[in-house]
Amino acid sequence: MGEQTGPLGSGKPEGLGWPSRGLLWALVFAVIYIIAFQLNRIFDPFFSVIEAKVSMIFLPAFVRVAAILVAGLAGAVGLFAGAMVLGFMQELAPLPNFSQAAFTALAPCLAVLVVRFALAGKPMPITLSLFLIVALFASIFNSLLHHVFWDLYPLVEPVTLTTFWQMLVGDLAGAFLGFGCFALLIRLASVMRPQKTTDPGSGSSP
Repeated sequence: MGEQTGPLGSGKPEGLGWPSRGLLWALVFAVIYIIAFQLNRIFDPFFSVIEAKVSMIFLPAFVRVAAILVAGLAGAVGLFAGAMVLGFMQELAPLPNFSQAAFTALAPCLAVLVVRFALAGKPMPITLSLFLIVALFASIFNSLLHHVFWDLYPLVEPVTLTTFWQMLVGDLAGAFLGFGCFALLIRLASVMRPQKTTDPGSGSSP
């Protein structure tokens, strides 16, 4: 993530950008978001505060940030689609499902726009520091928006200021853990990649 790879390098400062093959990016991130959410459900007995709602480690938070940084608006479309599918799987009513999916996609978008505004249109290469800053703002916006959602569609469990901080911390923990796992996979892939060797009979000098 050290290079400018996504739509962040182009377009107006206030925009999110639409990459080439945007629909493919949207499909990829929709699938990854669903997989990450289902994987997170495995750890619900250990980290869940409100089952399937608030977790102290929420891995899909990494996918949310990565989707927006890498694929811009296409990533947001993918997040929305993935969240809608998960809502159908949980048998949410159409309006609540649409609302929670919209908030899921909107939170990281707002985070990127805030950072863009703060940088006053300067280039935004995808670096670790940018990821951490966007992850922080995305966690704040996501917790705020989802607590508005739960106020509109009340849960059986009480939603309090404590659950707000728990969701925020869970999103941050999931984003950082996801980034660490991603970085580790990249490191392992580079180590395991076969090294090119010089053919002694080729006549080339070392």
